[in-house]
Amino acid sequence: MDAKTIDTYNKLAKEYDLETTDFWKRFPATIISKFVENIGHGKVLDVGSGPGRDGVILKEAGCSVVCLDASLSMIEMCKQRGLEAVVGDFMKIPFTDKSFDGAWAYTSLLHIPKASMSAALAEIHRILKPDGVFGLGIIEGSEEKYNISSGVDKPRLFAYYQKDEIEKILHEAGFAKVYFEEFKPGSRNYLNFILKKL
Repeated sequence: MDAKTIDTYNKLAKEYDLETTDFWKRFPATIISKFVENIGHGKVLDVGSGPGRDGVILKEAGCSVVCLDASLSMIEMCKQRGLEAVVGDFMKIPFTDKSFDGAWAYTSLLHIPKASMSAALAEIHRILKPDGVFGLGIIEGSEEKYNISSGVDKPRLFAYYQKDEIEKILHEAGFAKVYFEEFKPGSRNYLNFILKKL
């Protein structure tokens, strides 16, 4: 993950948590339901877990959850919520091949440069078991830039994608789409995917 973005999350983890804790109450949670539907009670790696908002939901749904985030502050918050959590880099996930039934990356991979997306997806593909399930949330757009948003008054890198652009990258990374939805919680459209490892 981008170093400046990690620094922002380390400094402002609580502010981000307060701003986003009720996200799935304000907006449709269909994507999480579909993910759980496809994975059952499997072992899930929450890639870019943040403070554990989604990890808690997945755990309550019966999944065995491990949170991974590059921010130590975020990982400490996950642990406070009773989640197993590890500090780690998306580009070198610290787990063995085929060790998870599912991977969940909701608006976390948008914090890496577009040039690194294929490598990050290769790592997710590597740690998934055959036919593993991958839940991905991306924000629609074309640019890559630093933004100040979501109650966080320091810069974070955001890489935005057009739907056909990210679908091509996902296909090339060895994932097949099984479900897609979109919604617009603010000024930008969210692109939500459930995929399976080929």
